[in-house]
Amino acid sequence: MSCPVRIYPLRKPKNHRVPVPRWHLALPGDVTHVCTAYIGVQKHNASQDADHARDEAVAIIQSWLRGETGPSAYETFAVVDGCDVQETTVWVCYWDDKTAYDGGLETLSLEPIYSRLSQQGRASIGIWREAFVTEYPRLETNYSGLDYLPGLARLPGATFPEHTISAYWGAARDRIPSSAHDLFPSSLDHTPPNTTPKGLGQYLIGTNTENVAHIRSGQFWENCSQEEADSYNTKLEPTLRSGLEYLWDNSPETGALGLRYLRNQDPSPSSPESAPQKESCGAGFFTNLEALETWAKSHKSHLAIYRGALTHYKVFGEDRKFRTWHEVSILKEGAARFEYMNCVPKTGVISSVHLKVEEVL
Repeated sequence: MSCPVRIYPLRKPKNHRVPVPRWHLALPGDVTHVCTAYIGVQKHNASQDADHARDEAVAIIQSWLRGETGPSAYETFAVVDGCDVQETTVWVCYWDDKTAYDGGLETLSLEPIYSRLSQQGRASIGIWREAFVTEYPRLETNYSGLDYLPGLARLPGATFPEHTISAYWGAARDRIPSSAHDLFPSSLDHTPPNTTPKGLGQYLIGTNTENVAHIRSGQFWENCSQEEADSYNTKLEPTLRSGLEYLWDNSPETGALGLRYLRNQDPSPSSPESAPQKESCGAGFFTNLEALETWAKSHKSHLAIYRGALTHYKVFGEDRKFRTWHEVSILKEGAARFEYMNCVPKTGVISSVHLKVEEVL
């Protein structure tokens, strides 16, 4: 099948030269979709019964992750801040086969998991899942190095060609193949609900409108020298956190939906209290790509992140080991499924997407 003719020109400036090399994800030619699922277990109080029920839920999910119907790749996090309960355990799962994705999620239905939890602590636990399918031509990725490649990069058969579509405003859009003939306009159907469901004692289900964007944008400083790690922790990280806080505190204006700040965890199955790693990411949705672009290009909180990153690169030069990367998906209408079982109302997109409500307690 031939590729559609480019209608919309690239935004790349004439004679643009990239200041530093960048790479992107390439998957085998038979891959038409990539599939992603975020799964979370939150705890609502510090009781022993809640701890026990949380551990039960974590064990069920970890068993599924390692089983035959689990994902092709996954990572483990704890919530630092954002649209969730702090310290919620989160997994992100990836597939390059939609049939395997559908089958895998069918074997990890939230309602049976919740019903298996100890009755004494069940009411103190929330379980959620945000899953979506991305048409491969509606995906873009960008990596600052090849020595650490997380996320979709862990799918089988992945390769990483170098590219020059970076370091200018609009580069992310240009990296999406379908942007050649699609502007990904915001859906007129996307209006927030008049009232937010209480979440607790409820099972909430919903989907997305056309062209909702998802981003996962990460930082990795495990291989940095102490000096470079200190520079990240004292200069870049506070700026990053400030930018994320602006987004989730001003969701109606920014278009950010269900944004979380996540810290990677050692995925050891031996304990839910696994050790944090020197890696983090922001992950969530936007009403459309333009909303994400507008924040990135024009708001002082992101411009501070951008300038801070440039300064970091200049200070540490070729010796820098700090790595950044991201993956962005533009979703077709109905490509996502949002599910929340007994979750607090600030969780994910509960306050920003229309969800069907079922009482469970």
